[in-house]
Amino acid sequence: MKTVFVAVNARYSHSSLAIRYIEKYNIKFNPELMEFSINDSIGSIYSALVESGADVYCFSCYIWNIEIILKAAELIKKAMPNIVIIFGGPESGYNSDELLKKYNFIDTIIRGEGEIIIGKVLELIQQGKRPNRFYQGECVDLNSLKFPYTTLDIENLKNKILYFETSRGCPFRCAYCLSSADSNGIRYFPMEYVKKGFKFFFDKKVPLVKLIDRTFNCDSKRAVEIVNYIIENSTVTKVHFEIEASILTDELISVLNSAPKDMFQIEVGVQTINHEALTAVNRNYDLEKIRYNIRRLTEPKNIHIHLDLIAGLPFEDYNSFIKSFNFVYSMSPDMLQLGFLKVLKGTQVSERFTSDIKYAEFPPYEVISTKWISASELLKLKKVENAVDMFYNSGKFFNSIRSISEKPPYDNNPYSLFEQLGEKTKRSEKAGKLANTAFYEILYEIFGDCIIEELAVDFIKNNKTARLPKFLHREMSKSFKTHCIELINNPNFVESYKISGNLKDLRFEHILNKVFVMDYSNNLFFDITEWF
Repeated sequence: MKTVFVAVNARYSHSSLAIRYIEKYNIKFNPELMEFSINDSIGSIYSALVESGADVYCFSCYIWNIEIILKAAELIKKAMPNIVIIFGGPESGYNSDELLKKYNFIDTIIRGEGEIIIGKVLELIQQGKRPNRFYQGECVDLNSLKFPYTTLDIENLKNKILYFETSRGCPFRCAYCLSSADSNGIRYFPMEYVKKGFKFFFDKKVPLVKLIDRTFNCDSKRAVEIVNYIIENSTVTKVHFEIEASILTDELISVLNSAPKDMFQIEVGVQTINHEALTAVNRNYDLEKIRYNIRRLTEPKNIHIHLDLIAGLPFEDYNSFIKSFNFVYSMSPDMLQLGFLKVLKGTQVSERFTSDIKYAEFPPYEVISTKWISASELLKLKKVENAVDMFYNSGKFFNSIRSISEKPPYDNNPYSLFEQLGEKTKRSEKAGKLANTAFYEILYEIFGDCIIEELAVDFIKNNKTARLPKFLHREMSKSFKTHCIELINNPNFVESYKISGNLKDLRFEHILNKVFVMDYSNNLFFDITEWF
């Protein structure tokens, strides 16, 4: 009997941890792993699954992939009527009755943790028995789980993000999260297992490991021990994890502040500063303590900080969201992630606010409007989200955006800057897809010469070969080119700035009566006007 565990990831760069845990726990069935992304065509997924010639197909289902999985599963069942199709994962578990009734090509659905129960189901199939249509998963002893990755996995997942966990469950009960419906509480993997896992990643020089722990620092002493181990042993591997900022301890902050630059990426779900909204979704915390702790984390500038907001929460209107945005923006995160409420089946929000929140009845169940915020206002926030991603999160306009946001009226209301950029970008996109230089031109059209030098710096830093936008008047005489070559051959110049001696790695620009050089190989930028 051939069994395939199937994952359809949200992006090509992602990988699936779930199917690897289940594979290693049920290695006696010699299962095969097959991974795709939602950007793959149905045809290519279908043909690959059929060509695998399996007897059993087990799909890992989430809000981002359930629709494409349903289509693929239906096709392979029609092509191979005798196969067994099993669905697992959060998007099938809380919707199992409806799925089984609507889609007769699904043979079995498993709700909850799948490591143990999938083995029992496969055992029945191997014995020629027909499994039930629904099974409740069993809470697995984390001491019994094998490490989900092998050297071959690492080779196959080159250039992809690897996921890991040091705990399961969450001590909090946020009303919009499926963890609020998990009665198993929080459980921890043995520290020996955690350290061996990280050591494996470090030895393989994995670039990035993302922890899927709901709240990494819910046990602060444990978190300190893990962070110390990472600092002492990692050479190239970066680690991303999510924390609850209100419970950060002085000890953990101190340890994180001592870490090498860019070793850690930390995500904090602030979500809102509206107290009614926080109470409604069971997230009561001290906002000023969050601000204080995050500023302590950002002071050394060694950690990449992501701060999250959720639009569409109960009791938050448009003006309230603006306040939440400005609160988060004031902390200068490296990334400001503006998300929208997903009304997931099985959560308290889906049960308590049925008449107050309108949302899509299909995945990802995103909010359309609420009693407090209109559909048109949420659409406006979509434009703001796009503007934040392009002009802030991309890092390509760092100097320009910082300069603008420090000037009136944006210094008191930075949200209005991104609201303006969102509207302008949307209007510009109506004429067609925007070229890379168009976003610099949008900023110049709105703000003009008051940020022209910042725009020039941002453009040169982030564009190695692209031509300068029209508003940047370039001076590129033959004598200028000759002098640039002479500088590269001048040991005093090269040593002064510690830049590359390879002209292909450098960009010289004579604009705004100044001369700049960018060394892309070393990510160095200088004003070298004094040499001309």
